[in-house]
Order: sequence, then structure tokens, then C-alpha cells
Amino acid sequence: MCGHSDVTRLSSRGQYNDPANAVLCTHDGFVYLSPRMDAAGYAAYYAQSYEEEYRVEQGDAAIRPVYGLVVDRLAPHLSDAPTTALSVGAGLGSILHLLKVRHPTLACSAIEPTPGAQRHLREVKGFDVVAGDIESDWDVGREGHYDVIIMRHVLEHLLDITSALDRIRTSLSEDGVAYIAVPDMMHPNGSLRHYWYRTPHVSYFAAQTLRHFLARSGLEVLDMVEEGHEIWCVVRKGEHGTHDVPASHAREQMSVIRKHVRSTAIPHAIQRLRWAVGRRLGRG
Repeated sequence: MCGHSDVTRLSSRGQYNDPANAVLCTHDGFVYLSPRMDAAGYAAYYAQSYEEEYRVEQGDAAIRPVYGLVVDRLAPHLSDAPTTALSVGAGLGSILHLLKVRHPTLACSAIEPTPGAQRHLREVKGFDVVAGDIESDWDVGREGHYDVIIMRHVLEHLLDITSALDRIRTSLSEDGVAYIAVPDMMHPNGSLRHYWYRTPHVSYFAAQTLRHFLARSGLEVLDMVEEGHEIWCVVRKGEHGTHDVPASHAREQMSVIRKHVRSTAIPHAIQRLRWAVGRRLGRG
């Protein structure tokens, strides 16, 4: 984020014991994976492994309440009749579905990397899949096109954060808004080693570091909330600028990590012991 290479290494493995080389920049406190797969490696991962490990949606009957929350959070910032919506990392299109219930004439589009979800979006939902990769040139020809863009738990997956946010800004209409949500590194959940750090999560944002990237790409924050283990915000087109991350942030982020590791060590050890005993009894 800041261009410095001085880091503190946090982990070499993450969920499912997959590689997750998490590091913390000692200058700005930004947490990210390094080393990590390149673009070709991640493309193959999403095509082959991601749906099996992480996709949990089961269709409209299993729409989780959190998707309704996204629509509720967007509502105060939307025009009376938005006409176009794009969901980036759309999954099975549950959020778009709920938006369309409220705005029946809404034309819905999606960017989604996994083949099974792409088929569902087209064949079941009837949505337009404009691209499989947000880091492609999908925005060319769609400048100023979308009244609503949704990026829920997508930004942490991307190799080039600034490029992706630049495309979001370019494709927003003049009165359009984007909803962005990411896991909150200042309020992690569960074991860092066995749950929080993940191969597909390239970056781990705090509010300060998220604001830095939004300002760099000219996205003005209308609303930003740290809630539970998540940061969510609503943004619109603004002027390109800067947001200086306080010098104290790296120290504060490291303190949060150390406290969290201490607080979860015993519960996680008990959980793994129960799992091991249960597995052994099952074999018996």
C-alpha cells in the first residue's frame, strides 16, 4: 500500500491448512498475503477449488438475512427508481434478486468468476453476466452506466485494489452509489490461523486502510460503519485524493492481532481436542 517492504510475518497457513502467507506492513499496518499466487494461479483456483470450499448459497430459499441488510443499508442512498445494477462477485445473485424485488424494472448485471454460479445467474435468475473477472476490461463501454454497484466481500480477493476501484468509479452513473463491504482486520473473528487468514483473501482491511484506497480512486464515502467483524460503506464518485493512515496504525493493528491470538488460543485448542477425540472414537 505504501511501497515499503518492511513487514512482520504473521502466518504461513490459513483455513483448511491452505497456504496463507499473511504479513503486516510495519509502516502503515496494512495486512496482506506475500508471497501469494499470481493472476493465473488465482484464476485456476476460482475455476477449480473455490466453489467446493467456500460457496454456501443454496438458492433463494436459503437467502441469508445479511443480504437483506445490504439492501436496507443502500436504500437511503438510492434514487427513487434506479434503473441499472451490477453485483461484483455476485455468487448466485441473491442481493440482486432482493434489489429487483424492491425495484422490479431494475436491469441486473453481474461479474462472477465461478462457472457454476455464472450458469445459475444466466439460466435461473436471467441476469446478464458481463465478465468473469473484475480485473478485466469489463468497464469499457459501460462508463457512467450503473446506478448501483455491489461489492460485498470482494475487495479482499483482488490482486490490484486500485485498478478495481478505478473501474467501479468509471462505471458509476453521476448519481450512482456503490456498496462495499470487507472483513475488518481490527475486529477479527475466530482463529486467525485456522479461520481468518485464507488463500483467496489477498488483503485484510481496517477502516483506515480502506479509506486510503477509496480516496486514491476518487470514491467519496457517504457512510462507513464497523459492525461486528465487518466494515461496510456506501460511496459515490468524488475527487481523487489521499487519506493518510496515522503513523500509530501499525502499532494498533499489531496490538489487536496479539490480543486476539491470546484470547482464542485456549478455545481453539479445546475445539481441536474435541475434534481429535471424536475422530478417534469414530474409528473405534
